[in-house]
Amino acid sequence: MKNIWRVIQFIPEYRGRIFGVLAAGTAIGAIGAGTPYLYKKIVDVITRLAYGRLAYDEAAETILQVLALFFFLRFALVVLGALQDKQADDLWLETVSTFRQRVFDNMTRMSIDYFEKTRAGEIMDRFGAIPSITQWLFSLTEGTLANILQMFFIIGVLLWRAPIIGGLMSAVLILNFYISYRTVGWAKPYRRGWQAMAGRMAGLLSEMVGNIATVRSFGGEPAVKQRYDETQEQWKVTRDMLHKVEWRSTLALNVVNAVGVSASVGLATYSALHGGMTAGDILLVLTLTQSLITTIAPIARQINQAGDIEASAERLVELLDVDTELADSHDAMDLVTIETIAFEHVGFAYPGKNAAAVHDVSFFLQDGETLALVGLSGSGKSTIVKLLMRFYDPTEGRILINGRDLREYKQRSVRARMGVVLQDVALFNDSIGENIAFARPGASAEAIQAAAAAAHADSFIRRMSDGYETLVGERGIKLSGGEKQRVAIARAILKDPELIILDEATSALDSESEVLVRQGLEQLVSGRSSVIIAHRLSTVMNADQILVLKEGRVVERGRHEDLANRDGGLYARLFEIQTQGWLEGLAA
Repeated sequence: MKNIWRVIQFIPEYRGRIFGVLAAGTAIGAIGAGTPYLYKKIVDVITRLAYGRLAYDEAAETILQVLALFFFLRFALVVLGALQDKQADDLWLETVSTFRQRVFDNMTRMSIDYFEKTRAGEIMDRFGAIPSITQWLFSLTEGTLANILQMFFIIGVLLWRAPIIGGLMSAVLILNFYISYRTVGWAKPYRRGWQAMAGRMAGLLSEMVGNIATVRSFGGEPAVKQRYDETQEQWKVTRDMLHKVEWRSTLALNVVNAVGVSASVGLATYSALHGGMTAGDILLVLTLTQSLITTIAPIARQINQAGDIEASAERLVELLDVDTELADSHDAMDLVTIETIAFEHVGFAYPGKNAAAVHDVSFFLQDGETLALVGLSGSGKSTIVKLLMRFYDPTEGRILINGRDLREYKQRSVRARMGVVLQDVALFNDSIGENIAFARPGASAEAIQAAAAAAHADSFIRRMSDGYETLVGERGIKLSGGEKQRVAIARAILKDPELIILDEATSALDSESEVLVRQGLEQLVSGRSSVIIAHRLSTVMNADQILVLKEGRVVERGRHEDLANRDGGLYARLFEIQTQGWLEGLAA
């Protein structure tokens, strides 16, 4: 239950308010346990009256007093029940809201490495467990405590009025808890397994939806369906094993309870036949025995459900325990402007990887200059950008901005000075206008339209039926590649950053779209420092310096003219290959 306790610790301010719910539950439990004693009192008075052992006036007065107390207790039960329901519902709603907000906030601070290696659907499945966990906690608080108190009160009365029956029902009680507790242990691996499979299915579904165009274009529906069906089959097998464990446990509990109740009825009947009990005692014992079984059942269910909740809490705690992003130092300062950027012998290996992604990378970038990163896939270009944006800290060397270590600045102030346009544009399922305004929340419509015009996006946006209010779909699926790129450029222009980071934004576009995107990029880069990850070398011919990377190392550096004419150089070979391909394309 350690993971459930961890969840409770995540919302400490609500613990005090839980006592109000507990107090109401305690009173409800006491009333529920004490009510059968009033039944016994009424039956005993009527029996004594019937046998002439009590005067009518005295009997009537006693019964009226008992009925008055009974009415008061029932009315108190209604009031306390309504009060508890209101308190519990309000508390549950606020707790779920607060919990979701804190988990979401925690996720925004997680290391980017976690998101790069975890399916979005699996994260959503873990996040979606919050309502069921909190609901279980409040059902425990709201009803189970009252049942537990009522249960112990019933056992106490039975041991007082009918010791043998009380001992028998105590044994039944112990067996119920033992079987329920053991069931949690037996079922734990199956619960953990089927929830993991459910998370995997959610991840596969999310992947399929997010990549539906790719799936359709490759005719990959059978392949993704097979992966899903295989996971679903594993889920069914695991869930069936869990069901068998729970079915056997329920059967055992029902047998134990049936034997206990039957034996109690037999003992009570035997005692009554031999004058050991009054009619009221018989009613009290039988009512309490049945109430005990009725009370045990939800507690046993609660214990069994604890296994599911513990498994869900474990998956949620794993989400909470993921390392958050690199923390700012307590004396970190805001970055006001970017004048210079320097890498000094920087090396870095991704978490859990033995091989370094970059080795001994050094360069110096002055305000207004352009740095190009060139190399084959996997050479370390994107890693350098991630280090510059401080998604990670270097494991060797240091990164300087304005002569100060990057770690001396607040991360958000650093990223606020940067604008990024990636090859794979990420758009939200919102309007085009809102996607552009994401760079500067609250920007005016005029500013958004001016940024779109500068990015050569205004014309295609206005041609759409809803203009800037047009919804772009999941990840911008309703827009073409060129349109998405121009929206991304408009977003960067609206941000008005000092440093532009470009992951070649034109490599996958048709010629017409490429021209428009290039014009937008020229507008964006003009007068600003920029770092460009270059796939097409024609885009970096005017860069102030070019770094050529191979297996994480800088193997060449210089300007285009020098590198293109260097015999045996990697850059010269890449440029020759691309130039020949371009000429062959013209000839064709």
